[in-house]
Amino acid sequence: MFWAFFCAKLRFFLHTCKNYCIFAHFLGTSMRWSKEAKDTIWLIGLQGINYLAPLLVWPYLMMVLGAEQFGVFSFGIAFAQYLMILVDFGFNLTATKQIALAKGNAAETNRLFSATLVAKIILLLLSGIIALVVSLLPMYAAYRTIVWITWLMVVGNTFSLLWLFQGAGKIRLATIINSVLKLLILPFTFVCVKTSADIYIAAWIQVAVFISTAITMIVLTRVLKLAKLTTIRWIDIKEQLLNSWSIFLSNAATSTYTALFVVILAYFVSADEVGRYAAVEKIMRCACYLIWIPISQAYFPRVSRLSAENREEGKRLVRILTIVVIIVLGATGLFLAFGVEPLTAWLGKDYTGIGNIAVVMAAVPMMIGLGGVQGQMRLIAMGEEKEKIAFRNIYIIAGALSLICVLPLSYFWGAIGAAAALVITEGFVCIAMCTCRRRQQK
Repeated sequence: MFWAFFCAKLRFFLHTCKNYCIFAHFLGTSMRWSKEAKDTIWLIGLQGINYLAPLLVWPYLMMVLGAEQFGVFSFGIAFAQYLMILVDFGFNLTATKQIALAKGNAAETNRLFSATLVAKIILLLLSGIIALVVSLLPMYAAYRTIVWITWLMVVGNTFSLLWLFQGAGKIRLATIINSVLKLLILPFTFVCVKTSADIYIAAWIQVAVFISTAITMIVLTRVLKLAKLTTIRWIDIKEQLLNSWSIFLSNAATSTYTALFVVILAYFVSADEVGRYAAVEKIMRCACYLIWIPISQAYFPRVSRLSAENREEGKRLVRILTIVVIIVLGATGLFLAFGVEPLTAWLGKDYTGIGNIAVVMAAVPMMIGLGGVQGQMRLIAMGEEKEKIAFRNIYIIAGALSLICVLPLSYFWGAIGAAAALVITEGFVCIAMCTCRRRQQK
């Protein structure tokens, strides 16, 4: 019964992917839009594949693994995402901006590429030490195997080189590669994962996406001659680390209420309740990032250039993006409030109550989008060093606030409490980013 249901869903998914790409191609070729607008349409279509795929896979895993094993699986994924933030170290913004500004200067591009990649490898080794320490802690003994399997996702992410492709204006190509690889690997989840005992197979399939993407991107970097390794000094690596330090601190603080909430919740409640919280958060973030990530990836380099060439035009572009984000992510919030509860009918009794968690999280998508536009586009892309510091400080305060909220709320109210802590924290970030943007305008 389940197999027939998901075969039907898979056929619908592939048909949807085809329509996404046809729609993106039509808009990108038949309308006189800017390159960034065309890239955004393409990226929304391609990210539709990237995020429709998890929206199909995650419910299947929720149902087959059950809430308890899905909670273990989600712990491993969340922990890997936390380590990815360490290895990324903010380079996805700072290195992207530097490479975009160095366009046409091969020597400078090679220097930035080499210094950034070596810095990421050093941070990867540090992430391995952290994984070792966590795997040895008695309270996380049940998660030991999943931690080491999902750590390989961090290895793949280190060499994915997305920041290089984005800075070089090749983000569409990078996203196509990621989408195609997900489509090729996706069916293995339905074929190989049959019972809760197949949890580690499910994790290996997730790892395969990251590793295959990394290998492909490395090969394409050489073929397209985007950059190559060159001799660098320690001062070059130090410069990249210092330049990204503010962004890293903000991202590390952000991870407290994105990836780390699942880890904290696992300390207070059973794995099945962790699974229910993780299920709603996955649905929410997949739907949210389907819109926000393509906009951010396509327009961040352009806004960065406009900050130096035509500041007023850059401000006008950010205002347009703000309106788009409010409308679309507001609709995403309505879906969370009214569209998640019916899923429990076929996810199974293990997930009873996820509708209540979804209602609590309904305001989060708009907060993420609005705070992201004002923070990344205005404070980082168009800002100076003081705006970077403000951006960092907002997330540091938010990280501390999230811990203050999530610890007692999770202890007393479990998953509902963690969801409430997420709303409080994202609300603070959104308001603070908008306030700093107004001060910057003055």
